[in-house]
Amino acid sequence: MKKIKRNRKKSVEIHCESPMFEVPLFVKNRNDGYVERHGRLDISGFYFETDEIPMVGQQVDVKIILLGLGKEVKIRARVVRVVPSSGHVGVSTRFEEIPFETERIIARWLDMLTHAHQLAVAV
Repeated sequence: MKKIKRNRKKSVEIHCESPMFEVPLFVKNRNDGYVERHGRLDISGFYFETDEIPMVGQQVDVKIILLGLGKEVKIRARVVRVVPSSGHVGVSTRFEEIPFETERIIARWLDMLTHAHQLAVAV
């Protein structure tokens, strides 16, 4: 499967390249198991809160279930920011290499939720 290497030059503070939507994330931990975390996903990465403190630059593996599409995707990203958040740590990541098909599925899911949100606001 072809992977796309990303060269992101934008600052960390400008994370969102698309709307972010809440999604359950399953973050791989030190024991090679997955721990469910509540997070947000956009086209370029994801955000989640945790009790563990990752290092900026560290790779993070996640499984994400895209509700409404019935799809699960596995993605590797790199930590770009770690900040205190309500007694936890907020972690922002960026995808570095992502299979084209996975990026397409995420884009379709984000489009679906954006459309649903716009319909709900219009009512």
